[in-house]
Amino acid sequence: MGDRRFCYRCMEEYDMDQHICPHCGFDETTPHNANFIAPGTILRERYLIGVLTDYNGEGASYIGVDLSTGCKIKLREYMPAIFCTRVKGKATISVNYNNLAKYKAFMAEYTELNKSLARLRNNSNIEPILDMFADNNTTYTVFEYAEGEKMLDYLKDNAGELSWEQATILFPPLFTTIGILHNSGIIHRAISPDTIYITAKGELKPSGFCVSAVRTVGAGLEHELFKGYAAPEQYSSSSSSRQGTWTDVYGVSALLYRCLTGCMPVDSESRIKNDDLCEPSVLNPSIPAHVSKAIMDGMKLNGTERIQTITELVTRLFEQPVAPVKPVAPVASAPASFVNKRKEYERNDAPRYPQEQYERPVQGYYEAADNYPPPMRERRYRANEEEYAVEKASMVDRIKVPVIIGVLLFLIFLVLMVLIKPLLGSNNPSEELSSSSDTNVSSEVPGDLEEVSGNTEMPDLVGKFYSLCQEKYKGYFNFVVEYVYDSNTEADMIMEQDVEKGSYIEEGSTVNLVVSKGPEGGTIPKFDNLSVSQYENELKKAGISNYSLVKSSNSWGIPDTISQLQIDGKSVSPGTYFSNKEGKKLIVFYISKDASYVPQTVTQTTTTSAVTSVVTTTVTVATQAPTDPPVVPTDPPAPPPTDPPAPPPTDPPVVTPPEGGVEGNGDIGVW
Repeated sequence: MGDRRFCYRCMEEYDMDQHICPHCGFDETTPHNANFIAPGTILRERYLIGVLTDYNGEGASYIGVDLSTGCKIKLREYMPAIFCTRVKGKATISVNYNNLAKYKAFMAEYTELNKSLARLRNNSNIEPILDMFADNNTTYTVFEYAEGEKMLDYLKDNAGELSWEQATILFPPLFTTIGILHNSGIIHRAISPDTIYITAKGELKPSGFCVSAVRTVGAGLEHELFKGYAAPEQYSSSSSSRQGTWTDVYGVSALLYRCLTGCMPVDSESRIKNDDLCEPSVLNPSIPAHVSKAIMDGMKLNGTERIQTITELVTRLFEQPVAPVKPVAPVASAPASFVNKRKEYERNDAPRYPQEQYERPVQGYYEAADNYPPPMRERRYRANEEEYAVEKASMVDRIKVPVIIGVLLFLIFLVLMVLIKPLLGSNNPSEELSSSSDTNVSSEVPGDLEEVSGNTEMPDLVGKFYSLCQEKYKGYFNFVVEYVYDSNTEADMIMEQDVEKGSYIEEGSTVNLVVSKGPEGGTIPKFDNLSVSQYENELKKAGISNYSLVKSSNSWGIPDTISQLQIDGKSVSPGTYFSNKEGKKLIVFYISKDASYVPQTVTQTTTTSAVTSVVTTTVTVATQAPTDPPVVPTDPPAPPPTDPPAPPPTDPPVVTPPEGGVEGNGDIGVW
């Protein structure tokens, strides 16, 4: 057997002399998208990367294999396309300098999210994170490869829906996992049949964890929401649309709706305009009434009216409904005719007979007007009346009064606590914060803010990017910014704040900030053999921030290259020091990517006196893009004349340069 190779789609090994995988049919010559990592790339000299499996606004996922263990992996790469591009032919990410601050901020959030997931590696229902590392200007996360199929495909293989009995077996471990995530401060925001996988053992596992901006419309990244399962607050990034554990409750309830009815629920954005969502029990009468009601309460459009936690949802789903109490039929009293005749019988002093000699007649006997009862003792008749009275009292009547008394006592206790608590007071402001035993993660204010009696705790803003803080704390503080140059601090980063962190100030108060404008200046780097994005990175490394990219007016030249540098309309050369403080701007002219590359053809005629012949030499010279702003004809250079050369003169040979002039070293045929 010869050498073996890995299939880039299924990561199974097969012989090197084959070009198509015998396991999955993948052809190794299949072209790949240049925006993503090329299959066959090895990262950290350990992870062999295969084909792309999925992509969204946060980044891309690939199948791979750990060469040290031979085990399959899933590799997740942070790569928001709106902020960066891929360097051609490499795994390196090139970040647009104007978006560098946002790129780094979201990458920090991505890293923290995956660190939190890594702490939960002991939970078998959460994708285990095996490794995290930074390379190629980005961050990678390595997951254990999970075998299984999407819940959506599983439903298709099971008649499109599940019974409630099947759901009670499948879903409890998923409920537990989501509760653990909430306790760890993680909100999934994308629970749907596309992100829940079912393994061969019948276990449900959530996947598709992303930063919150991907799961919210207009939050700074290209959003990815799952229609029918996204909560209404995810369609807006305003501060009034709070997200929290109740956001996942909506997703879980919508997933149950789909599994039990076989129908995808109406998406929340449409329901806001016209809420025509059908109750599950209407679509499937076999669904218990209390389960149907709990699902509808978990999908309420108003987040405050919705079931708030996964624990509350589980309680509502699995609580045993109280059986209705059957009313006790009233017992018919003795007819009046019987009572009157009995009294008449006693007045006549009828002889008394032993009771044991007579059996109690059936009720129909007493109801007959002409039937006389047998002689019996008075206390026997009264004992029967007491039995009738006991049967009339139902169980509800017995417990009703104690329950009412208990509820009243509890309400009185709550009222007393509300009245007494303000009188007790507290010296520590943090003790006045409302506490809850719930596991809610989000609140009405950002996660690092706390409110006390209308005041807001000042967070630590030093070391954070101002553009993100301005958006995050909009409505809480009014920022007044002073920009300064600092060679040791990145541009847009906050250096100082005049309000001490941890102190409490009123909402809307003014906070003075000192924000870095980046280095004072630097030496202009060379642009030879660099693309536009690569040269922007070089400018950033050199400390030059006050520059502008201007598209060259030339319609032909080497695409995606720099043609000229100017300051105040004058050309400058690389190696010149540029100061950001002087207020001048470095203009970087570039050739667009759609420009035509047209080489120049030069024809050289050489005539000698000894030989009466003409030697024509054609030299092709790659024309450098002319300087900007030049006047350049839009058509390619005219072809050389076709007329025959003039007769050779008798004087010594003379070299005639081509029309327009070509720079050279003076030797014939070398330019």
